[in-house]
Amino acid sequence: MSITELVPLPDLSRARRVLCFQPHPDDAEIGVGATLCVLSKRGAQVILVTVTDGGMGTFDASLEPTEVAMIREREQRKSAAVLGIEEVVNLGAPDGGQISEPVVREEVITLIRKYRPDFVMAPDPWLPYEAHPDHRTVGLAVAAGVLFSPYPHISSGGEPHQVQGVAFYLTAHPNTFMDVSEGWRAKFEALAAHRSQFDEATLSLLEHYLTARARAWTKEGFLTEALKVLSPIHLHVNVDAVNL
Repeated sequence: MSITELVPLPDLSRARRVLCFQPHPDDAEIGVGATLCVLSKRGAQVILVTVTDGGMGTFDASLEPTEVAMIREREQRKSAAVLGIEEVVNLGAPDGGQISEPVVREEVITLIRKYRPDFVMAPDPWLPYEAHPDHRTVGLAVAAGVLFSPYPHISSGGEPHQVQGVAFYLTAHPNTFMDVSEGWRAKFEALAAHRSQFDEATLSLLEHYLTARARAWTKEGFLTEALKVLSPIHLHVNVDAVNL
């Protein structure tokens, strides 16, 4: 009997409440924006949590990080509205590799217990060659938060809650391929709202690359976003998880 027969992979397409974490404004749109749009269209409640303020996200030395952060928060709210996301949470942590995994993990546990989602999303912290420490830190904090949130003596932040699954986006080891054709145009309309990050040339390049990647994941002709979906039991002493 295979491990997936013993512990089936959770079905993200059936999610009714999703708590999606991103390190910076725009990360979720790049990795899983069309999926969030499709889930919202199907009636799921999506809560988008941005961990850092994104204040380092500029090449313009004349802009102070506080100015950049305010710009990016406004852009994030416009982008979320395009995707049908009604609730956006900004934790306001400093951008640029300054966040602490234990501190973020505590925030994650508190938010899981507050919103009681059936699925949680985050960037895959085990993505090879990912150089940005904020991505690794947030992904690890979310993975640990999913694992710990049911335990009553770990954290005092709310009543324990067990999620059905965690979906890692921007992953090199996907096992779930969402048909997101109906949300694909909205994904790039949402990304275009992040005007401080993407000029027309960059947005065009991003669209061409992500569309090519979305078609390459499947032979069925539809556009996909690829995720690594696991249940909490796969997140601890499970040597098969990488291959699931």
